Amino acid sequence: MKIGLSILRRFVDLPESFTEVRRWMDQIGLEVKRAAPGAAHGGGLTIELLANRGDHHCYEGMARELGGRLARPLCWPPCAELVVGPAPHPISLETDKVLRYSLTELRRTGGATVELDPSALEVLAASELSPVSPPVDATNVANLELGQPTHAFDADTIRGPVTLRESRAGERAWPLFRPEPVEVPTGTLVIADDEKILAIAGVIGCEESKTTAGTTRILLESATFDPVAVRKAARALGLSTDSSARFERGADPERILSGAGRVVTLLEATGAWSRWGTTGLVAGHLEVRPPIRFDLVDAERALGCALDAADAAARLERYGFRVRTLPAPHGAEGRAGFEVTVPSWRRWDVEFPADVYEELAKSIGYENFVPVLPSIDMGSLPSPEEVARRTVDEVLTGLGFYEIFTDGFYGRPAREALGLTPTHPLWDHVETTNALERAYSLLKNNTLHQALEAVGTCERRKLGRVLVYEWTRTFHPLAHPASPPRRDAPPCTERKVLWLATAGTDRPGAWHDTSRPADPAFLRGVLRELGVALGIDLETTAPRAGSPGEDAHGAHDLLHPGRSGVIWSAGRRVGVYGEVHPTIVRNHRIKQLVPCWLELDAEALFSEGVRPRFVEPPTNQPVTRSLAFALPSGVEGGSIAAVLHANGPDALHAVRMVDRFALDGAAAVTFELEFDGEPRSADETNELLRGLVEEVLREFGPQGVTQR
Repeated sequence: MKIGLSILRRFVDLPESFTEVRRWMDQIGLEVKRAAPGAAHGGGLTIELLANRGDHHCYEGMARELGGRLARPLCWPPCAELVVGPAPHPISLETDKVLRYSLTELRRTGGATVELDPSALEVLAASELSPVSPPVDATNVANLELGQPTHAFDADTIRGPVTLRESRAGERAWPLFRPEPVEVPTGTLVIADDEKILAIAGVIGCEESKTTAGTTRILLESATFDPVAVRKAARALGLSTDSSARFERGADPERILSGAGRVVTLLEATGAWSRWGTTGLVAGHLEVRPPIRFDLVDAERALGCALDAADAAARLERYGFRVRTLPAPHGAEGRAGFEVTVPSWRRWDVEFPADVYEELAKSIGYENFVPVLPSIDMGSLPSPEEVARRTVDEVLTGLGFYEIFTDGFYGRPAREALGLTPTHPLWDHVETTNALERAYSLLKNNTLHQALEAVGTCERRKLGRVLVYEWTRTFHPLAHPASPPRRDAPPCTERKVLWLATAGTDRPGAWHDTSRPADPAFLRGVLRELGVALGIDLETTAPRAGSPGEDAHGAHDLLHPGRSGVIWSAGRRVGVYGEVHPTIVRNHRIKQLVPCWLELDAEALFSEGVRPRFVEPPTNQPVTRSLAFALPSGVEGGSIAAVLHANGPDALHAVRMVDRFALDGAAAVTFELEFDGEPRSADETNELLRGLVEEVLREFGPQGVTQR
C-alpha cells in the first residue's frame, strides 16, 4: 500500500525525521518496502501489510499502531453523524453472509460538477489514484482514510428493492472496467434489484448502476460482508480490488456509519450534494465474542519479563481494548487478573490470551526484550524396542520395502481362503460378539491372509513388484477355552509380530543391473541383513517333516513344502518364511504374482543386546594397505579373506575384496586391509603385512596361490 507521510501525520503526531518514522514502522510490523524521502506529500512509503490485519489497510489503522507504540493520541477526519431511520430505498436481506448493510441517499443541489477539497484529493494522489468524479473520489478517500469501503449507486437506475442475496445459476453481471457482461458463479454474494445485479458484494460495482456526470440521486452503500464469501467471489471472477482486499481480511462491522458519514462530509463540502432523509440499516447475524480473561502472571511467563498491572492496562487501551481489572482469586494474593474486550476492528484476529500478549509485546517493543532460550529437560534414552524398530525400518526401507497398516480383524471367509480345518492350529480365533460387519468378526491370529490381500490388491492395480511389511499384533485364545473365564483375566494372549510380503522382483530393472526374483532366497538375505544390523543371530533351516513342534506359529503347511523354512534365534524358533502354497494363492484370486511371506516374533528383535554401544572414535585416521594374490581355479577369494582375518592382529579392522580380474580359469584378486590409526611406523605395518602373506602362502601355496 502506498501512502504519504504528510497524510499519516493528520491522524497521529509523528517524529519529524523521515528515517525515524520509517524505523518505527518497521518495529511495529508495518514493513517498509520502498521509501522516497524527497517525494511529494511529506515523503512516500510503500508498506507491506500483514495478511490477517484488514484494519491496517487505511491511514487510521496504521496511525493506531504508531500511536499505541508511541503513546500518542489519534485524530480523525470530520465525519457526518448519520441518523438511522426509515431506509431511503427498500432493502431486502435474503442471505446470512451480510453482517451489516446501510443505504444513505444524497441528492444534487448544484448544477456544476465540483471537485473534492484539495486535501482530500491529496489522499488519492499519495496512493497514485486519479480523480474520476466527486462521488467515486469520495468513496475512495473514505476507504483510504478509515478502511471502510463504500459504493455509490445511481438511484434512478435501480428497479425495485435493493436485494442482498446469492446469485442464481446462469446469472450474468457487468462489472466495472469489463468490456462485456460475465457469468457469475452460482452462490456468489451479490447486490441486485428486480432486473439486474448492481454489484458483486464487497468486490466491485456494475456498469448498469454506476454514477455518471448526469447522476442527480445517489444511494450510498456502506456495509460489512462475510470475509470468506468476498474472497471466494474475488477469486472466482479473477478480480482484486481495494474493496475486496479490505473485506476478505475482515472489515469492522461497527464502522459502516462512520465510513458513510465521511463520504457525506466530503460531498456536502463541495456544495453540490446533500443527504436526503435518514439512513437505512439492516443487520445480519453477528456472533458476540466474549471478553478474553488472563492474569498478569501468565502474561509475564509468556513474555519473559515483569509487567506492571496499570501500565499493561494502559498499553492495551491505547490500541482500543477495554480493560477491566478482576479481583484476585482466593489464595492468590497479588495475582492481578484482566478481562479484555476486543475492539470491533480486531474481532477477526484476536481471540485468545496469546493474541493479547502479542499486543503487549508490540507496545513494549520487541527490541527491548532480552533473548532467552527456553529451558528444556533431557529426554530419556530410547528403549531397546524403539532402537530395534528404528533399525529394522531403516534396513527394510533401504531394501525397497514400504510399511503398510492392516486391520486387527477379518471375517470368517478368511478361514476358507487359508484352507483351515477345525483341527488346524490356526482354526481357533477370538471372536467378536454382535459384530456390525462380518468382515470384523474375528481377531486375526496370523498375518498371512492380510499379506495376501495386500499382494492381490497390488496385482489388480497392475503393480508387478511388491515389497511390504508391517509391525502388528496377533491374538490367540487362551489355552483352556472350556474353563469358565475369570473377570480379571484377559480374553486372549497377544503376540507382537513383524511380517513381510514380497512378489515379483527384488528391485526395479535397469540397463546396468538385472533384478532377481523376490523369492525365499531373497527373504533369507533380508533376514541376514536384519541380523547384522541388530547384532543378533537369525538362522534359517528347512522344516523337519513329521516334527509336531517344529512350527511355532502353525503356518508351515500354508507354505510351499519345498520352498519354506524355520527362523531360529538363540536356539528358539521365532518365525517362518517361504513361498505361499499355490492353492492358497489361488484362493486369494492372485493369478500372476508368486507371493512369499515371512512372519517373525518381534520380541526376538527387542533384546537388550540391540542397544547400540558407544565406541569412542579413533584419534587418528585408519591406515589402508592392499595385497594381491593370483588364485587358480577352485580357490575362492573368501577363503583367502578368512585367513587374513584369522591371522591378523587386533589392529586389523576390516578385510575387503576390492578388485577381481579373471583370465583362463585363474583370477587375480586384490584385498584392501584397514588397520586402526594408532601410531606405528611404515616398517611395523609392512612387517604385519609380511606375516599375513606368509600365512596365506603357507595354507594355500600348495594349491597354486601366489602373491602378485
